[in-house]
Amino acid sequence: MDDVFRIVRERVPDLVIERKVKRHEADDDDWFFIRMATNPDPLSLECRPGGQPPFVVYDEYSSIDAPDSATAAEAVFELLSA
Repeated sequence: MDDVFRIVRERVPDLVIERKVKRHEADDDDWFFIRMATNPDPLSLECRPGGQPPFVVYDEYSSIDAPDSATAAEAVFELLSA
């Protein structure tokens, strides 16, 4: 997950990242909301525990499965620019 954030921040320095708080102990995925500071609509990024792949990047209209950090970062760019 750190690699995804690092890659995205290189191209989008005003990135805002918020982590979803676990609601249930059964929740084993990590879930983040990502948006540009100038846009209130976030995308979601989910990963396995500990920030491990695979990743799922999605917004209201699209969902992209990403097997690794580089693919997840590209998916974030794609959805942020949509």
